[in-house]
Amino acid sequence: MSHNHLTTVNELQNEMYFGKEVINRVSFLREDSKFIGKAITHPSARFVFFNKTDPLIVKSWTNKLVLMTSGNDIFKGPEKVTQGLTNLASWKSAITKWVKDNEEHHHALREQEQPTILFLGLEDASVGLDVNSADIQVLDYKDGRYKGIPYFAVDLTASPTLEKDILQSIKTNENVDEEEIFFTTSRKHYLGFSNIEAALFSHGKMFLDWLDRNRFCPGCGSKVIPIHSGGKLKCTNTTIVGKTESGRDKYECPVQNVSVSNVSFPRTDAVVITAITNTERTKVLLSLNRRHRLSNMYSCTSGFMEPSETVEVATKREIWEETGVACSKIDIVMTQPWPFPGNLMIGCLAEVEFDGVNEIIDLDHDKELEDARWFDMSFVKSLVYPEKNNTETNPEGILIPMPESIAYSLIKLIVDQSSNSKL
Repeated sequence: MSHNHLTTVNELQNEMYFGKEVINRVSFLREDSKFIGKAITHPSARFVFFNKTDPLIVKSWTNKLVLMTSGNDIFKGPEKVTQGLTNLASWKSAITKWVKDNEEHHHALREQEQPTILFLGLEDASVGLDVNSADIQVLDYKDGRYKGIPYFAVDLTASPTLEKDILQSIKTNENVDEEEIFFTTSRKHYLGFSNIEAALFSHGKMFLDWLDRNRFCPGCGSKVIPIHSGGKLKCTNTTIVGKTESGRDKYECPVQNVSVSNVSFPRTDAVVITAITNTERTKVLLSLNRRHRLSNMYSCTSGFMEPSETVEVATKREIWEETGVACSKIDIVMTQPWPFPGNLMIGCLAEVEFDGVNEIIDLDHDKELEDARWFDMSFVKSLVYPEKNNTETNPEGILIPMPESIAYSLIKLIVDQSSNSKL
């Protein structure tokens, strides 16, 4: 998607960085151990690798995120890993054990030398794959009801031997230099992926981070294990202490005693992020967070939602707490997953009716900001669509967020809508 043309909300939503729909999650199949066993051993199965939730990349490749397949020669051409994982004895052994442990919900799923494996979903017809093409192999499950290419995320943190074998296989078979392949911690790489790579990275990282952070049951303190192919956590405390009034077993662990528990499933923290303009769309309110004072990057207002808040109420609260400005209208326009570590950015547009009071900036409430200003729309447009030499129009060297962020998309949307209204 080009950043240099007028962009509609629909375009922004469909191509949102970290959030592009590239696979069908078929989440109901995560607990189907027969399906998972077939999927993870299918020749076409794709794997994205992590260590401490950092993704494996080859720095010199155009598409840097490493994807490996189960079978050989599934990928063709340069800058591809053509050798399949089934060539590695350590991989076959680990997968055989994991398939059995996943089916049995075995405690060994958390053992040392065991990789953490997450089923991401199927690339299928719903996301544009021609499942009937003779040029690709697809998994066919339940007589064609589910057809596609399986994708998995694998964290190798607890499996140093397997990690070493995988890296050596890539270096040897694909002629990759030692310094070119590594698990990256750099946002320069995270934000340089293609949209497809970014979506796979974000999906895997957010789940794996949740699995890594939650190792003990909040109800009883016992160890928890990832079941349903990484989609759910299960407490290992199965001690029964009696019966309930309805005659069901009563467990020592309170989490085990409820039919649905939000501690057993991944959580996403909601963050409201808002581009603010006046009713006439001639001004934009941008703020400078204290942590960005050196880079001089001005951005949207943002903050975490609190319990029992609507998006609209949270947005108004955050705007007032941070800038002192009172807004009159809130529109929810787009969202973006933000895998640092597990946020959902809820993008809004806010309008402020200038009356001599509403628009007055006051930074003395929570003191999070270094600065906040009402900028002319024409100046903000020059930041979104910069000329080669804009030092005269931007003497302070003010920056706005990178194009991969929802903050940039919101600022750009306001500018583009303002331009459209004048056509």
